[in-house]
Amino acid sequence: MATSSEGEDFLSDLLKCSICLEIYKKPKCLPCLHSFCETCLQAYVSSSTDDKTSNTEDLKTKVDTYTISKQSEFHCPTCRNVVKIEDNSSKTTWLKNLPDNFFIVNLIDRRSIKTESKTCDPCASDGKQEPASTWCVNCTEALCKQCGDYHKKFRSFRNHSFLDLHLVKTQEKAPFTGFIPCPDHPSTQAQVFCVDHHVACCTLCATIRHRKCSDILTLEEAAKDVKNEKVTHDLKAKLEELATNIQMKISSRKERQKNLQASKEAIEQEVNTMTNEAISHLETLRASFKQELHKYQEDVSETLESEISNLSNLLSRVVYQKQLLTASVEQGSNEECLVERQHILKSEGEIKNDSSVFPVKISTGKLSFRADSEFLNLKSKIRTLGHYVEPKKYCMKKGKIELLHKNDLCVGVCNAVFDNQGNIFITDYGRERVFECDITLNCKSTVSVPGKPRDITIDKAGHIFVSLPMEKEVIAVNTKKSTVQKIFSTSIVCWALYWMNDTFFISNGDIIQIYSDVGKKRDEIETSTTWMISGKQDSESILYSKDDKLMETSVCSKEEKILSSGSGCGLRGVSNDLEGNIYTIGINNNKLYQFSSDGYLIREVNMGEFHLKGDPWSVRLSDGNMFVITTTRGSVALFEITSDE
Repeated sequence: MATSSEGEDFLSDLLKCSICLEIYKKPKCLPCLHSFCETCLQAYVSSSTDDKTSNTEDLKTKVDTYTISKQSEFHCPTCRNVVKIEDNSSKTTWLKNLPDNFFIVNLIDRRSIKTESKTCDPCASDGKQEPASTWCVNCTEALCKQCGDYHKKFRSFRNHSFLDLHLVKTQEKAPFTGFIPCPDHPSTQAQVFCVDHHVACCTLCATIRHRKCSDILTLEEAAKDVKNEKVTHDLKAKLEELATNIQMKISSRKERQKNLQASKEAIEQEVNTMTNEAISHLETLRASFKQELHKYQEDVSETLESEISNLSNLLSRVVYQKQLLTASVEQGSNEECLVERQHILKSEGEIKNDSSVFPVKISTGKLSFRADSEFLNLKSKIRTLGHYVEPKKYCMKKGKIELLHKNDLCVGVCNAVFDNQGNIFITDYGRERVFECDITLNCKSTVSVPGKPRDITIDKAGHIFVSLPMEKEVIAVNTKKSTVQKIFSTSIVCWALYWMNDTFFISNGDIIQIYSDVGKKRDEIETSTTWMISGKQDSESILYSKDDKLMETSVCSKEEKILSSGSGCGLRGVSNDLEGNIYTIGINNNKLYQFSSDGYLIREVNMGEFHLKGDPWSVRLSDGNMFVITTTRGSVALFEITSDE
């Protein structure tokens, strides 16, 4: 159920002119029933017709007074239907004669009354702030008690309709008062209806403006039984259908917004992960390089320290011998000098040999760095982290059908269905189980069921329902929680199962039975060789095969339309895409058929090209451009309709 705020938002959108996008000001209704502000419509008609003026200063005068010499026309800004302007009529006169949309006026009044804290409008013009208690429908003004009493005393205002503001604020329905003003005399009640011009007016307007019209009725006579007329009901149904269609488009765009936000966040997360992994990898390389560099520096330093220590010891010996020789020369006798010199000569060769091990000049020891060529080119090569990929544009009628994945997942006949997340749920007849796969056909979860499951369907909330034909039961399956719950029993063997609009459709091949969401049987349709059922997107029609013919039937009514026929092809699975195209499988000729919504054959595809095990049995479309085909021997194949560009 919509909340009050959602209702107010919807009402606000309903009361906005589609040209100026503001609340309607004197809404006029075109023959196609779309309404616009009178001033907006005047400007639009002026710019759309062939009446051109070169002098912009005289534009308003020329628009008001120019008489059309021949019939002129323009397109409705909303539905683009052609609207013709009458011969010998000025635009201003023609526009003023268009019927006012009093329903919208009443809704605007109701909205104004209910959403604003009203003060008396006449008192406000004198700078006073008096609370209003009455609303004049004809003047569209709020009045305090005193002004309301005065208002009713004047002759011109005696016939005006008044509403109690307190009561109106608590009303849920539009405040229809019974007073219908004449378009040209707002203070006068409309009393007659011109059938020729489809407008209600007062008797004065009928005498002057509609004297040549052939069909003038009293308003009461014209409106007799109008609520029960087929036109009213048809119009209401069309408006409901239009509102549903528009709401679907709004929901589709909101879903696109949601998907856009989710995919943007996913891409950001992926980029963050990717860059963090790259940074982490570089940090690892840097730490490893620093460790290797430090170890090399330590090893070389240790060697140099050892050499310095040995050379220092040799230096100490040489210095000591030099000191002894000098002292013996300066202070000792010739004999002592001779003995000491001989002693030094004996050890000189040994010291010289030890010193020669260490060359005088060695490398400077200064290290240099030569970066890896790939690392040096990293900055120049990597100019971007990547780019986002826009969703593929595809046409289901013309796009190329490509096989993405195939796998032998089941034993015997299997059926499959997509959820709104792109996951695939499959019944495995031979193994008595239902399992969930991703779009690569990898099993994510599985649950055993108390019987051999045949058909599978899903509701808008994502609940999975499965038929158990031998048990004559319909069950609900939750693969994530591994739970199975019986929903209801059927009076026939339930081979086919399909959910649409809180209704279950079940077939044993010869009869289609219709059950409520709690398992109460509502109706049944005679058929033959109907092993699977589907429904047209967002409609009340179901699709099923019958004697090699594809049938479309409105719920609880007779068969209305044969979409296709074949000779011995053995039609089985049937489904449709978001564009309304219909797909069905021929089990005997191994073909996939694609039809337009009105039964025109778009193409047929030989499934033998894809080498699936078994004969094709079912076909199910996703909410996008993918579909899954199952076979009689447990094969599952996922296909994509790619862009035709």
